[in-house]
Amino acid sequence: MGKTNVTLSPTPRFDLLKLDQYLHVGVQFSRGCPFSCEFCDIIELYGRTPRTKTNEQVLAELDALYALGYRGHVDFVDDNLIGNKKALRKLLPDLKAWQNKKNFPFEFSTEASINLADDADLLRDLSQSNFFAVFIGIESPDTDTLVMTQKKQNTRRSLQQSIETIHRADIFVNAGFIVGFDSEKGSVAAGMVECIEDTAIPVCMVGLLYALPTTQLTKRLLSEGRLFVDDGQTQSGDQCTAGLNFETKRPRRDVLDDYRTVLRTIYAPGAYFDRVRRLGRMLKRTRGHRMIKGDLRSFVRLLFRIHSAGPGTAQQFWRMLLDCALHNPKALPYVVMTSALYLHLGPFARQVVEEIDREITNIDQGHWKIPPFRTAPVEAELELA
Repeated sequence: MGKTNVTLSPTPRFDLLKLDQYLHVGVQFSRGCPFSCEFCDIIELYGRTPRTKTNEQVLAELDALYALGYRGHVDFVDDNLIGNKKALRKLLPDLKAWQNKKNFPFEFSTEASINLADDADLLRDLSQSNFFAVFIGIESPDTDTLVMTQKKQNTRRSLQQSIETIHRADIFVNAGFIVGFDSEKGSVAAGMVECIEDTAIPVCMVGLLYALPTTQLTKRLLSEGRLFVDDGQTQSGDQCTAGLNFETKRPRRDVLDDYRTVLRTIYAPGAYFDRVRRLGRMLKRTRGHRMIKGDLRSFVRLLFRIHSAGPGTAQQFWRMLLDCALHNPKALPYVVMTSALYLHLGPFARQVVEEIDREITNIDQGHWKIPPFRTAPVEAELELA
């Protein structure tokens, strides 16, 4: 069965949504990614040749949202928006023209590979189309790990300089990191924390490596006799505590200890809001945020709830907010947005650390036993109709 022809995709029924109950709405331009990261299932599900919708399809979806009265944040949910640069370059002029015609009703975010930093023209066009945020999978600052996992697009570069380049284009970065790769020779916590602090990325999704069905990682671990029998944990949707479904090369306790150290460190209120403060100084948004219905209400909610987000959080928040107001007031809407995320991220990080503490205690007390290993063949690659 072939891959879906996305040019035949109908316009989503946005009219069925209660749009006032959404933080943002998603649209999609492309499916697939040209890279071959060993742990990624996107390339197995959607293929390595990115397929794109037509410009007319994308603009029709935005027209539908606009006609419903929706304004504000729209996320391009593509797993790698720049996977097909040629098609994206053809879309962006039309997207910018549409935004100009409608007086820029939307601010866009997306996900892309870090080689976005290598293309100044593309960065400029994204910024002028009003993209304000991008999620990038950094995974690890260790070059050996990146090479082993076939994420070579992250090598041969300074991660810090690449992130700074994207920030200078008026787009701020959220990032993903993973702990538990075979190539980890010793503790990776200090290097990962240093990378996160050096790049001043406030929102970092840090997870434990999980071998997903259909991936090359799963096939390799099965061939090596290291893959555990599926225990159904992936059904929980928790990417933070349901990891390491295989026999790790490093002692399992050491991997878990590194993981909790990273989470404790980067989501401590002082560390988090210091990164937000530095982001607020770096982000030179030439186009001001357009206030929409609900912005003021959300800000008031943040002011009330920030005091209950953990000891010391409110003090760090107000210090950061004052710094941004003094040094770069145009960035205020974005540091407020990033601060609001801490209402979830801070408590959730502490919850995950507590769970990892219990896992480590079980290991120390001899209660954790190695699960049975899988011997059955890996399922055939999935193809979406």
